[in-house]
Amino acid sequence: MKFDITIWGEATDVIRKNIVIFTAAVAALWIMDIVIYALRPDMESPDLPTYFVGAYLAIACHMTVLRNVSGFSAVGALEKSAFFKFFMRGFAVAMVTFIPALFVMVPILAVPEIKAAPEDVRFFLVMVAVLAFYGVAMLIALGLVGTWLPAAIMADGSSIRRAFARGRKTIGYVTSRLIVGPGANIVLFLVTVFLLPGRFSEAVRTYTIQAGELQFVPFDMAMNGLAYLVWATGVVLVAVVLSRAYQLGEARLADASQPATELKQAEAI
Repeated sequence: MKFDITIWGEATDVIRKNIVIFTAAVAALWIMDIVIYALRPDMESPDLPTYFVGAYLAIACHMTVLRNVSGFSAVGALEKSAFFKFFMRGFAVAMVTFIPALFVMVPILAVPEIKAAPEDVRFFLVMVAVLAFYGVAMLIALGLVGTWLPAAIMADGSSIRRAFARGRKTIGYVTSRLIVGPGANIVLFLVTVFLLPGRFSEAVRTYTIQAGELQFVPFDMAMNGLAYLVWATGVVLVAVVLSRAYQLGEARLADASQPATELKQAEAI
């Protein structure tokens, strides 16, 4: 089974077909971030809204690739049970990879050189190590059982055992495409984050708009907007890769079972 266009080409097409949902997802999280920082500068943005918005966007993308329907109407056509299955399966995959990453953080923090480093350096080193471990773990998990997610959209009734079967047939495809797709997307963003601020003066980076008790930092707002744009593009790329892997896995499993079926028919004769 071969695909006519690259994952980046199909991701671009999927974004175009779901541009309203894509834009709404980025805008909603960006505005939430701005409001939270304005009211509570010391507060981090909650993860749960990001997960639900990302899952909604992912569902729309899976529907476009697998069922050739797009936009809010596509999501509205999905069975409610499929929504629940997708959310829970996505949460399970995330937790399976995230919890071990937290345990990695403990020994890293105990390293004397890291403990002696300045707080911002220590935070950066720990986050790089955790994200690297989490990235590898997520790559393996999606390679093995990632097609469990689009299976919920297709409502084919297949179990996680079937997902493992598809994973064994497509793990090379999934991991390589996730690296050149979402992986390259993240690397490009990180390079931008480290290089772009240096192009601007400290006055520009720290300029703050005060509105009563509220404060807004335009440079940080712009960088956060870029971050959510990259994040949303990554969600689309992952959905495209997993949807294709689902199709590819089912095709390869069907091809593998065909000789066995023919052998049984021959024995019956």
